[in-house]
Amino acid sequence: MSTEFLRKKLWRRLSVLFLPAILFGQFDYSGKFNPYGLFRISDGSEISLPFRLFQIELNATRGNWDFKTNLALEYRWSNREYDVDLREAYLVWYPRFGEVKIGKQIHAWGAADANNPTDNLNAYDYYYLFLPGTDRKIGSLSASATVYFDSWNIEGVVIPEHRSDRMPFNEPDFPIAPPFQPTDEQMVEVNNPLEYGLRIRTTIGEADLSVSYFRGHDRGFSLLGFDIVNPMPQDSTAIPGFIMDNHFGYRATRVLGVDLVTYRGNLGFRAEAAYFKTSNNYDESWTVLFETEAEYVQYVLQLEYAAPSDIQVTAQFIGNTVLKAEGQTLDFVTLQPTELTTENFIPGMGTPFAMFADRAVMVTASGDYWDGRVELRATGFINLDETGSMFGTGITCSPRENWKINLDLIKLNGDENDPENAFTRLEDFSHVNIGLEYNF
Repeated sequence: MSTEFLRKKLWRRLSVLFLPAILFGQFDYSGKFNPYGLFRISDGSEISLPFRLFQIELNATRGNWDFKTNLALEYRWSNREYDVDLREAYLVWYPRFGEVKIGKQIHAWGAADANNPTDNLNAYDYYYLFLPGTDRKIGSLSASATVYFDSWNIEGVVIPEHRSDRMPFNEPDFPIAPPFQPTDEQMVEVNNPLEYGLRIRTTIGEADLSVSYFRGHDRGFSLLGFDIVNPMPQDSTAIPGFIMDNHFGYRATRVLGVDLVTYRGNLGFRAEAAYFKTSNNYDESWTVLFETEAEYVQYVLQLEYAAPSDIQVTAQFIGNTVLKAEGQTLDFVTLQPTELTTENFIPGMGTPFAMFADRAVMVTASGDYWDGRVELRATGFINLDETGSMFGTGITCSPRENWKINLDLIKLNGDENDPENAFTRLEDFSHVNIGLEYNF
């Protein structure tokens, strides 16, 4: 993209931010400037990936109406390329019964920290996979309404357009991307892209309980079928050959979820589980159409403990189980159709950490010291099914108000005897993160 094009794009995005503020009359803003760099532990070389250099949130208010926006400037050190991302821009109305939102939004469902199998309304941005919460989500045009009465909370969401995950294709510094990128011609449009969800929350005793339902399409693409074509003209004297023309798309998926939160003293317990039923509902006249069906469950059990000296410890057990997988898929080694099984089925929706392990334990700990001027943190992730782990440690210092200096170290370990192991491929991603952060 040219610099002039991006400059015009920035001004258009800024007009979305500030025009409602002028019309509404009352507004507030916040944001951060956060330059940082990633450097490999192995040789100190830079890991060249885009990151959000600057973010600003603007909230405009008038009566019982709000207009909320979130704008980010994405930058890459190696080639000095930047892009402007309007992550959210939506209108909120607060009637007596609750609230109504419409516009580009990032929704947050689920009870567990960071890993939420029930939270599937927004696609994931895999460039920011290791960030918490909504920082790794992509906003979608949607409308939502929440109704409150007594101890009940009912939320409905409608999403007219399908959004897929942002994958790091052709990024040698990010080794867990899909092995290939389908062309635009190979991607098939989603049939009936309308998606919707419903979530009901209530309090039972000392616990908060939620039940949710979502009907949509996978965020990750799948092979739906293929055509076999003869590229040779009919009057050619050459020996005819055949080319396999693959077709990719997004399966229809329904999700039934439940989550629970309860506390007893300094000990908290969170549980979250989602049942997924997915199928290829495309009706196409290809040479081969994979009529696939699958069912799987993802779940998270979380314990958190507020220890003395302002130390917070959180432990999670993360699971992914494929219950059923029927139909056919393609063996990309032999290029022949093969039976779809619970072993070779790949989920297209759910928590991204299901890519790494079917069963894993994750433990995090953090503590604040010297009146919050220093934060220490540590993270551990262990794959329970095969060799693979991630360990991290970090420190944040705040030398003065609104300023922070961040230093993090992430070490990934795989199995040298299994090059296809996800953690083996991630070993070279072990890095040190050095950054500066200014909040305003």
